[in-house]
Amino acid sequence: MLKRVSALASAITFTGNGLNIAEAPDFTLTQYAGSEKELKKALGKIPARMSVSLEHDRRTQLRINPTQIWVIGEPVEAEACISTPLSSSRTRIVVEGENARFVLAKLSAIDFHPKQFKADTFVQTAIHHTPALIHCVGENAFHIYAMRTFALSVWEAVTDAALEFSA
Repeated sequence: MLKRVSALASAITFTGNGLNIAEAPDFTLTQYAGSEKELKKALGKIPARMSVSLEHDRRTQLRINPTQIWVIGEPVEAEACISTPLSSSRTRIVVEGENARFVLAKLSAIDFHPKQFKADTFVQTAIHHTPALIHCVGENAFHIYAMRTFALSVWEAVTDAALEFSA
């Protein structure tokens, strides 16, 4: 029987001064696509706009465009719209600590100041020329979703940007 191996199996967790970078495996990510009406029928309450996440029924919803929503958590039966499992095609990296925002600011042309990039917001951007979604899950805690095929490259870019905070 085949066993899934992490794309970051060779990566070493980074712990430094006010910073922790680690893989956060074991998540379920499903993309739902359809009209506003179809998405509401399948998911119930949905995010009103892009860039702000919504907690609903023990799931986190990220509206990535007007007709697509990522759901982190147990999938729902969605006969009204198209559902695509993405868990095995994405890697989730956690960047947390008082210096997390400084590291992320080196990687993407986004304003990571706490007044601009608050908890429960997200952005689709690029890290090291690779598409990534960065979700602020706490005051100084972020999840980076990167395509599995580029996960190690993103990991190396993030940990390289963090070197000044090495213990």
